[in-house]
Amino acid sequence: MQSLNPRPFGAGGFCVGGYSLATVKKRDCACPRRMKARCAHKPWVVTYREPGGRAGKQREVSFKTREEADAYAVKVERDKDLGVYINPRQAKRRFSDIWDLWLNTGTLEPGTYANYRSVYSNHFADHFGSRPIGSIGSADIAAWERWEQDQGYKPYGIQVRKNILASVFGYAVNAEIIGRNPCKKANPRKNEHRSAYTPVSDDDIPETHEVLGIVAEMPKFLRAAVWAMAGCGLRPGEALAICDQSIEWESGVLLVNHQVTAHGICEITGSRRGVKRGTKHRKQAESRRTPIPDVIAQIFSDHIDSYGMWGDQGWLFESPRQPGRHPSYEWLLRVFKDAAKAAGTPQYTPKSLRHYWVSECLTAGIPLYEVAQWAGHRDTRTTEMVYGHLRTSSFKRGADTLGERIAGDLSLFRGRIEPPRLIDLDEGEAA
Repeated sequence: MQSLNPRPFGAGGFCVGGYSLATVKKRDCACPRRMKARCAHKPWVVTYREPGGRAGKQREVSFKTREEADAYAVKVERDKDLGVYINPRQAKRRFSDIWDLWLNTGTLEPGTYANYRSVYSNHFADHFGSRPIGSIGSADIAAWERWEQDQGYKPYGIQVRKNILASVFGYAVNAEIIGRNPCKKANPRKNEHRSAYTPVSDDDIPETHEVLGIVAEMPKFLRAAVWAMAGCGLRPGEALAICDQSIEWESGVLLVNHQVTAHGICEITGSRRGVKRGTKHRKQAESRRTPIPDVIAQIFSDHIDSYGMWGDQGWLFESPRQPGRHPSYEWLLRVFKDAAKAAGTPQYTPKSLRHYWVSECLTAGIPLYEVAQWAGHRDTRTTEMVYGHLRTSSFKRGADTLGERIAGDLSLFRGRIEPPRLIDLDEGEAA
């Protein structure tokens, strides 16, 4: 094909930085002239050199119309000037390949690695797995979010998974695989600021009699674990990892520094499934402290008298099928669901017991920052966003407290304050 009408971009096709600017050329095809408008050929060709001066590789991209070619040539030069030029072939790599690169960068705990693989297979594989990563735009991210909402997933969980997506695309940007992160433009309402934390509703929080009903249906050797969640605010994995050394019997304080894990390497028990040191939002050697009500401490003591302890640290809960190992969270969840269903409250999960504990603490007037520390939240904002609306009783306490103070001081002035007098206006005066 013969080259016609070369069209350099830049001042007359001058060289900049040792390489020519992008040019647009039209190449004729062998189709009859009457068929050219409908033929499949792309006659307009953009020729440019990648960054790197004369060492940069020369490339050509074809387009159907001159307008498309002109726009692409301008974009190529702009990207090179801004230092954001991306090799188009890199953007054609599949999302699944980039995911594997991202996942295997750095060192992850086995449990975290398994969780990421589960998130990918359940939430990302069908939507993005086989697609070229450069073809995924902000509209695709927004469509994925709508699909997650239609499936009934909670906003907080969707936001967490979107953060993972943003991290993967951010890795691709830093690796110069794509030019921009589509997750940063996925919200069509730019001025809308919504929290990722979803406040719990009244339906998520069991009443005390409902907690008692679930406890009554649980196996006796697991009832103390239920009370650790409902009476001390522990997460399920933390409740299963209570040991005698973590209980300060004299001061009534529980040191929360272990949790059951199905994947982590367990140096303590010597088996693959067991406990690992460290809890959520805490460093490995860091413990959080939470108070143990006297009635819960007595339940722990009665549990030890009835079922004993095992291991060097005096673990309270042992797998009924595999002695010398901790019960798994999956097994606890199945048992709990059966108990909740038998109690007539199938809507509750082990997390509902933690909601119960936090709501009771706030209703009792315990300061928010103390509840956040006991619960092991990242900061008080988490507690405030999820449970702050439950503090409606604080308004009445505030009104009662201020009312008592003001009423006491005001009593000294009774009879000394004259009531306001109404001034009668003359008929001729305007009101």
